[in-house]
Amino acid sequence: MKKTIAFIAFILLNVNMLMAQFTVQGTLADSLNNEKLMFVNVGLLRTADTVFVSGAASDENGHFIMNYVPQGQYILQITAIGYENYKKVIDVDADLNLGTIKMNQGSMKLDEIVITEKKPLFANEGEKTLYNVSEDPSIQTGTASDALQNAPGVEVDVEGNITLRGVSSVEIWINGKPSHLNEENLKTYIQQMPANSIKTIEVITNPSARYASKSDGGIINIVTTGKVQKNQFVSFGLNASTRPDVSPWVSYVYANDKLTFNFYLNGRYSNNINNSNGYSYSFKDSDINPGVLDTTTTTRFDGHTKSNSYGFGSYISLDYDIDTMNNVSLWFGGWPSWNSNDSWQKYYRNEYSLNGIQHNYYYTKSDGDSRWGGLNGGIDYLHKFNDKGHNIMFSVFTGWWNGYNNSDNRRDYYYWDPAAQAFTDSIIQFTGYKQNYKYNDFGYSAQVDYNLPLGEQWEIGLGVSYDHSPDTYDMVYDTLAGGDSFVKDNLRTHNRVSWANEFDAYMTVQYKIGNFVIKPGMRMEFSDVHCNIDGYMIDHQSKQYLNWRPSLHLSYRTKSMHNFKLSYSRRVSNPDARYLTNFVEYEQESLDLGNMNLDPVYTNSFDGGWTKYFEKFGSVGLSAYYRDSKGSINSVTENIYDDVLFHRWVRATRPYNVDDSYDLGFEANVMYRPSGFFNVRFYANVYDSYYSTQFNGAKVESDMWSYSLRVNLWAKLWNKLEVHASGYYRSATQSLYAERKPSYAINCGLRADFFDKKMSVFVNANDIFNWNTWDNNTYNPYYISYSSYKYNSRSISVGVLFRFGKMELEQAAREGGAEDTGGMGGGK
Repeated sequence: MKKTIAFIAFILLNVNMLMAQFTVQGTLADSLNNEKLMFVNVGLLRTADTVFVSGAASDENGHFIMNYVPQGQYILQITAIGYENYKKVIDVDADLNLGTIKMNQGSMKLDEIVITEKKPLFANEGEKTLYNVSEDPSIQTGTASDALQNAPGVEVDVEGNITLRGVSSVEIWINGKPSHLNEENLKTYIQQMPANSIKTIEVITNPSARYASKSDGGIINIVTTGKVQKNQFVSFGLNASTRPDVSPWVSYVYANDKLTFNFYLNGRYSNNINNSNGYSYSFKDSDINPGVLDTTTTTRFDGHTKSNSYGFGSYISLDYDIDTMNNVSLWFGGWPSWNSNDSWQKYYRNEYSLNGIQHNYYYTKSDGDSRWGGLNGGIDYLHKFNDKGHNIMFSVFTGWWNGYNNSDNRRDYYYWDPAAQAFTDSIIQFTGYKQNYKYNDFGYSAQVDYNLPLGEQWEIGLGVSYDHSPDTYDMVYDTLAGGDSFVKDNLRTHNRVSWANEFDAYMTVQYKIGNFVIKPGMRMEFSDVHCNIDGYMIDHQSKQYLNWRPSLHLSYRTKSMHNFKLSYSRRVSNPDARYLTNFVEYEQESLDLGNMNLDPVYTNSFDGGWTKYFEKFGSVGLSAYYRDSKGSINSVTENIYDDVLFHRWVRATRPYNVDDSYDLGFEANVMYRPSGFFNVRFYANVYDSYYSTQFNGAKVESDMWSYSLRVNLWAKLWNKLEVHASGYYRSATQSLYAERKPSYAINCGLRADFFDKKMSVFVNANDIFNWNTWDNNTYNPYYISYSSYKYNSRSISVGVLFRFGKMELEQAAREGGAEDTGGMGGGK
């Protein structure tokens, strides 16, 4: 009994030590006349990563006190008008009275300087991995796409497709809200947004129940700049490259103690060239020899596309503090773009049958124009019940996306000379067709988030949300009937109206014991999904899904700033509404099929990591993850016989559920930063990708190790010239019956500031060795293909930037300006 009591006492004593929080106090006085200094700001920042922990202001007697300070080592920072900055490293392991601190008078005034503690480029914050873009000088002249390349685990290919840890089903959020952008609009957005408009990129590989993520690939949240001090700032500039690519922009911000207004506008013209080539083989089960595959079609192609695009992006935000407990923020943005293109493709196709081989050679010429764009906006209202985290936020979002794509196409067929066994220059037939594709979507969502701290250790988060996500389009297809007249192609003309309505509710509970944090949660999701397609056939489908998503996140930080995290979450991703159909979409040479038998994707994700920040070295981060999925949705190209339009064997693409798959991976993120004028960053991701499923009655499985490496170097020479270089290599990756080949590139550049940083000039060399290509293989039993796409990625880009106003406002003078509420909607 005595041993039991002693053991309990020992446990309680250690828990009390872990929970210990202390007070830090002192008095400020003038070093010459000993006069007490009132209303002076005092702050504590962690020594390892300079994250703000606590702050206070001195009273009429010069006395200050900071309560609830956790045990640890901190930088004590004091700033006062007319006095030199005061900094001192202190250890807090008990209540601490610093006595009287004497402040030395100085000639500097606070409104003439900016006091900014350097943040680490990478940091952990609960379930988030942060990339502080505003602290990375090597990326300031780039775009959001360039910045995403530097975020841990994130990759952006030459087409603008984004993956996280090799998974493409990743969601992009902006300032804590889902972007709701379709694929083309998202690419336009990240290619136009300047990198120096971004404050932080938050990578959430394992989202908790707090987040309404419909993806099994995680969330990438782009946080634009935070609230600023009283003043105004205007800047403008011009970027250009040899692609060619020209992008002018201008921005303005005004802020005072209660109001922040931000306006941003940019334009862009670009010219892109794409060369492509490839081949394919199609097979079917033999009619004569069971178990043997016969070749039905072989194809070889070469192509060239040249496109010109221009557009602009704009953003307006207004943030207003009604009083100390109420805040309202409004924002509005748009990014229309126009594109014209011309292309040609050469096809050599052989069709095999019992009657012999039919040889085809045709040349297709296409001219087209398109417009993509959208307008979206939102309003957030935050009410604080107190200054200790008890608050409620109401959010409403609306978005309108509209666009079209028109193309005129002509196809010339050439004569095959049987005697010469070659094609001649004689055109024996020509066809033509016109395509007009347009979409018009209006989506909206509403959300309420409530945070309730219970003392210093407990916090409860509650929330409900509703989201309406449409996905509609109209396709009008006209075929040349003779001469110059076109007739409507009824088999290819159709319209689709699909949408999903989702109702969500969540609850999280956070408990802190000293530096240990545990956060379980649960999210309920109900989705009502519809897909209506009208064309040569009428197909209206709907499904309902009810899902539960538990999560658990643990984190712990030692006194010496070792950071540990461990998390689990279950994610459920419903099939895209457009896939839930029996409608057969006829393309020019292929079919697109739906699959009414698709099931939701269930993913169990485990993630663990360690990060250590070193004062003189930099930081080292290591992590491991395991993601097990049931029913991952992959599209597979098959070979089927069509007896409606083609009356021959053609390619058909259909989505399938993969029975079992997993990714087991390891990440390393190392930054060597011996001084403020030099750093080297290294990122590596190595993972094992496996899948197993049944396809056409046979078991299919594959196992592949893949890896991604990236190195970035930045240095500042003679306190004026910045030099940066980067390189990456991505090995081959796989999906069901498909493999993407490796890609790699090296970039470098220079930047210099003039006239007290009122003007900046930069020059970059992109993809110096012209290595960047996009190569893909498909290898299912009935269809084998290879395709290669080469873009004009090698280029020289230059730019100039002018600034007017207070320099501390530049970070808010691009896109953003609303108060940062913690990145993801203010939740913890």
